[in-house]
Amino acid sequence: MLVFAGCDANISVTRVLARAYMRKHPEMMVQLKTVGSTNGIALAAARAVQLGLTSRPLRDAEEGLGLSYLPYATTAVVIGAAPDASDTTLTADDLLSFYRGTKLQWNSGQEIVLLTREEGDSSVSSLSRVMPGFAEAYAAGSTTSHWTVLYSEPMMHEALLTFPFALGLSDLGTVTLERLPIKVLSIDGVAPTLENVASGRYPFTKTLGFVWRGGALSESARSFVEFVQSAEGAAILTSSGYVPVR
Repeated sequence: MLVFAGCDANISVTRVLARAYMRKHPEMMVQLKTVGSTNGIALAAARAVQLGLTSRPLRDAEEGLGLSYLPYATTAVVIGAAPDASDTTLTADDLLSFYRGTKLQWNSGQEIVLLTREEGDSSVSSLSRVMPGFAEAYAAGSTTSHWTVLYSEPMMHEALLTFPFALGLSDLGTVTLERLPIKVLSIDGVAPTLENVASGRYPFTKTLGFVWRGGALSESARSFVEFVQSAEGAAILTSSGYVPVR
């Protein structure tokens, strides 16, 4: 049996890949555990799982653990809205104002229910890295009570689909795979499509990766990774809202 553990953002697509892999290799069984990127990396370092599933690169403190890191897919970090939200796009300045708490209404006038992820989450980190001013806006907003922090993707999706006029963070792959009726917004007129991610026009992304201890994978885990990197694996990734990493 292969046991993999890691973050919500990686689990959904790995589950689809694992099902396709097991159809080709019926003698193999893949078990997935949702524990977050940091715990997935720690379990891989302890050799408690064959692969850790992460949505971020290794941090400095993890670089010395004797781990190998293999990125395999990129997907868009998206600003998701409740299905009843009338807006289809927002500007980067709008988003910064929402996070600072200086603007709390949609352009149509309804009050925003602002949802976010915790500091260090891969979506927050992506926006902080690429969008000028986002890290400062997040820090400023964290001292107020105008948003709600949610600590998992399932919690975020449930809240986006429950609260009228909610706004939150997700990723294109998970929304696509789970067929969630979440409205995915454009930023500054650029939609989070596969084409825009691949070309770099849409810069807000997260990269999914596999992590393992030591320089060599076990034969069975290597077989799975090779399947993910095959043409069949790439086709699954593309149809699921991801850009394969070559």
